[in-house]
Amino acid sequence: MRLTALVLLPFAFALGAKAEICPRPSVGSEVTAPHEIRSQNGVLRVSLSFRRSLEPTGEVRYCYIDEQGNESPTLEVKPGDLLILRLKNDLPGISKPMLPGSHAAAPLCISGPMSAAATNLHFHGLMIPSTCHQDDVIRTSISPGAKYFEYRFRIPPSQPPGLYWYHPHPHSRSEEQVLGGASGALIVEGIEHFNSLVAGLPERLLIIRDQVRLSSKTPPVGPKPPSKDLSVNFIPVPYPQYPPAIVNTKPGQRELWRVLNASADTFLELHLLTNGKWQSMGLVSLDGVPLGYEENSVEEKNRIQWTLDIPIPPGGRAEFLYDSPPEGGRTQLLTARVDTAPFLDEDDPAMASQAAGSAQIPDDDDYTPPRWLLTVSATSDAAEPTAVIPKDFSPQKKTNIAPLKNIQPNRTRKLYFSEKILDAKNPRTSTAFYVTEEGHQPAVFDPAAGPNITVRQGEVEDWVIENRSQESHTFHIHQTHFVLLERDNKSVDENYLRDTVDVPYWDGVSSYPSVKLRIDFRDPATVGAFPYHCHILQHEDGGMMGTIRVLKASQKN
Repeated sequence: MRLTALVLLPFAFALGAKAEICPRPSVGSEVTAPHEIRSQNGVLRVSLSFRRSLEPTGEVRYCYIDEQGNESPTLEVKPGDLLILRLKNDLPGISKPMLPGSHAAAPLCISGPMSAAATNLHFHGLMIPSTCHQDDVIRTSISPGAKYFEYRFRIPPSQPPGLYWYHPHPHSRSEEQVLGGASGALIVEGIEHFNSLVAGLPERLLIIRDQVRLSSKTPPVGPKPPSKDLSVNFIPVPYPQYPPAIVNTKPGQRELWRVLNASADTFLELHLLTNGKWQSMGLVSLDGVPLGYEENSVEEKNRIQWTLDIPIPPGGRAEFLYDSPPEGGRTQLLTARVDTAPFLDEDDPAMASQAAGSAQIPDDDDYTPPRWLLTVSATSDAAEPTAVIPKDFSPQKKTNIAPLKNIQPNRTRKLYFSEKILDAKNPRTSTAFYVTEEGHQPAVFDPAAGPNITVRQGEVEDWVIENRSQESHTFHIHQTHFVLLERDNKSVDENYLRDTVDVPYWDGVSSYPSVKLRIDFRDPATVGAFPYHCHILQHEDGGMMGTIRVLKASQKN
């Protein structure tokens, strides 16, 4: 069991009880861990109901509820386990037509008739095949009223141990559903086999989500409001006071914190302030991959990176060591301001004027100011955490596969993010978003079109990804990981893999910001067609997605 589970009302809302469809804790609540479902005898079975509610405040919520009434349970598995997840779409039918470029053009692997209330699931970061009933998000569409749709796949024995997550991925509807709260954590056990520093530590799972900030009839008083409000394990941290969620812990205790940025659009940059001083965090894993994971022998100091800040883009995850303060001490978790466009400083008249005249930048709908998210109090009478990493450290035997950064790539490609505002008066709803390979014409994602890129299983490629827009983006690719080699043509020395990476905005003057990634297509599980896209889901829904087809090594084009 993880930290005290939050028990929610059971499935029987249909029995007439006046229960919330998608319950949420109150502002300023103490953080509790999501209910955990662990595999038994090599199998994890779970049934989830996908639901939607419109609250009296106007807030739209989405949620996953299991058969016992638990919301967004954490799925905990071991490498090699079989996961059987049955998903039922219990959304009310919606008559609004599907948006252009939606699943209606790709009627394969579909459970039930197509509708705008369709959904599906993506298992973010898992190296599983992109086939029907596993992780096919391009063709899988589960409509309201359809029978349970069964996802059935085995966690690869080679899957790095760490923090992953599940969320809906129906193109043109992803942002709405994730903003509403539809997401949950998935943990692959075994991190202690790769890093003795975490063995025996209590652990905390913190899921940061964003949601649409409800507008007030009166103008805001004080600082400029954020584009999205945030929550911690569903505890709201709303504008303007930002009342933090609460954690009580034992003094002088080292813990493993697992933080998932399950936001649809919001970047995080985490800092810890303890008793008035900035505190270091010991990063041990990023995007589910322990530091030094690919190395056969690595010094302990290279399995941890002490840092004062940890940036996490939408979709990213970070696992780090936290040392609680002495008796009576207090720690605050801050997410700092993240600039996602060059003209967000309203206090600078020149920049504000330039922004007003720009036809390249959408309206300021991703403003991300600093916010306190969490307050940790250290008291000797705090409850002991029940979630503890196993104590026994037994180093896992490594495979003979060479580290990705040491592989000579088969080829190098250049891709770029770009945008085009189609109606300057309504940029929020009329911006086209593109991710394009150099030499091709920008086009919004079309699921009926063929793959944008084709490679063969067994190959490794370097991708240089430029941002030619004046808005930040986040690159994510399904089914595999990559290593970051360069930022802005300067070498980066990272001893871990990623599946998500930020690409800052272009200032309109300097060279385009860029990242160089080495992407791994050696695993047979990559065979098939799957997407790469910006993980700011507003941009992905707006067309900033492409598909790659990985052929079998012996397969003809």
